[in-house]
Amino acid sequence: MGSDVIAAAVAEANRRSAQSDRDLSVDLRHYQRALPLACTRWRLQPVAWLDGGVNPPPLAVVTPAGVAGVLKVQPPGALDAAARLLIEANGEGYVRVLDWDQGLGALLTERLGDTLWSAHSDLAGQARAIVPLLQLAWQVPLSQGDASESKARGLLGILDELGARYGADAPAARELAAHYAERLAQTERAEVVCHGDPHAGNVLQRGDGWALIDPDGFVGERAYDLGVLLRDGCREIVSAESHRPGDGVRLLHTSGLLLARLAGVEAERIRQWAFVERVTTGLYLHWFGHADQGETFLTTAEVIARASTPSR
Repeated sequence: MGSDVIAAAVAEANRRSAQSDRDLSVDLRHYQRALPLACTRWRLQPVAWLDGGVNPPPLAVVTPAGVAGVLKVQPPGALDAAARLLIEANGEGYVRVLDWDQGLGALLTERLGDTLWSAHSDLAGQARAIVPLLQLAWQVPLSQGDASESKARGLLGILDELGARYGADAPAARELAAHYAERLAQTERAEVVCHGDPHAGNVLQRGDGWALIDPDGFVGERAYDLGVLLRDGCREIVSAESHRPGDGVRLLHTSGLLLARLAGVEAERIRQWAFVERVTTGLYLHWFGHADQGETFLTTAEVIARASTPSR
């Protein structure tokens, strides 16, 4: 049973690699070697591989003590920031770590329940659940975060490298995203250790509450994390805009104000991060071979860019 699950996970990792424009051969070789090693080392019983994400799939496992866990394996170094952050957080806002092998790049965490999407499909409901989690998560000391790169500069790099390749149908969105990213890069602040991707799919049920999973763990600002939350309301925004022109942008505006009020962060800065993230996420998903998802983000961004009249 266990070997069959591992073989199926490796097959899925190969499928994801084949549809991506990236060369993932080195990552795949490591995954194929380290996944069974981690299961053997920790005496884990593999149950199934888990869907979602763009990286090789995690495994649902059971420990020798009968604890349900999730095993993630990536090349050495790739999960270091996440593991350091999760261990420091010790379950406050985040999933709990059961074990960590830095040399294998193997991280074992508790297994949680359904995603927040199952309970709240709307931005307002997600905001009220996620902001309190982020406020706990942001208490991790700055010393535990990766401070090696400006997030805004990194996003500008994605716009430069991937924009022309995948964003030809979203010229207004690309232009506005570059404008916002340049502005943010000039004023970016080292405030907290950011989760980095706190959308509703990375928030899972734990008992009567919720917990964040899969942090990036870099030093940045609160408005960035809140912007990612706002980024993911694509279908809600497009639906409102198609119902009546201007309604989608108004929904974006009111959602940004709600996040600002809940977290005590400037609304316009949240909206700017959200817009840059919406465009770069669309480009990034194309790069990983998820063209349909990528187009959802880029199409929404183009609708927003053309419907908005921001002051430059």
